[in-house]
Amino acid sequence: MSRIGRLPISLPKGVTCTFSEADHKVTVKGPKGELKQAIDADFKVTANEGIVTVQRPTEQKRHKAMHGLYRALIANMVEGVSQGYKTQLEVIGVGYKATAQGNVLDLSLGFSHSVILAVPSELKIQAVQEKGQNPMIILEGIDKQLVGQIAAKIKSLRPVEPYITIMPNIKDRRTRIKLGIRHKIEGTPARPRLSVFKSNKAIYAQIIDDSKSHTLLATSSKELESKGGVNLGISKSVGKKLAEQAIAKGITEIVFDRNGYLYHGNVKALAEGAREGGLKF
Repeated sequence: MSRIGRLPISLPKGVTCTFSEADHKVTVKGPKGELKQAIDADFKVTANEGIVTVQRPTEQKRHKAMHGLYRALIANMVEGVSQGYKTQLEVIGVGYKATAQGNVLDLSLGFSHSVILAVPSELKIQAVQEKGQNPMIILEGIDKQLVGQIAAKIKSLRPVEPYITIMPNIKDRRTRIKLGIRHKIEGTPARPRLSVFKSNKAIYAQIIDDSKSHTLLATSSKELESKGGVNLGISKSVGKKLAEQAIAKGITEIVFDRNGYLYHGNVKALAEGAREGGLKF
């Protein structure tokens, strides 16, 4: 059985769970409210002595997939009506403001106009700002899915760029800021570095000895007198030409530096041409 689906759900004090076989809906009631969830007609939900279990009819892949899903949904409903869900969003940006009147959120996010967002009545929204701190938007509700959906909608107004820490955005406490660190590739006299650079009109390649900061060889698609930009065939020819020049100088092994480009398209074609020309990576 599903490791998640077979786990029983304990009902806290004051929470009840009922299952209607007529319309196949699960109803959970608690101190904070009531939630309903429709489930597949093949499944059964039983609640005995404060324990809720979900049973699937067969071992089919579809039933296995939905077994854990329905158990997780019911567990979220139980937690929602007993404790509720809360999400805090931090608004980051010079001059950015957030105010809430009732269930209407008014945001100033650096646009030429204010952004007005109507929040469903099932949720409670607050906008607070302490002295010297960024504005905070607080969402509370019993429906985990609805809280997450509205929080995602608000964050989409100013998405977070994880590699740019100074960019204005709206983020929650779970957002991780990443460091843009790339391993630096260096060439040696025995194994120099093949570096690639490309533009919309040309592709360039050079072999560099980083220990002496000296460019040993260089070529580009412009030397092939290509017209109409760069394609895979021209890029491969550049790689072959550079390989011929390198072997003529006694260079047979190199380290390939794609300079942050994806190993795809013209960059990949140039590397394959260099390999076919006799260079070892």
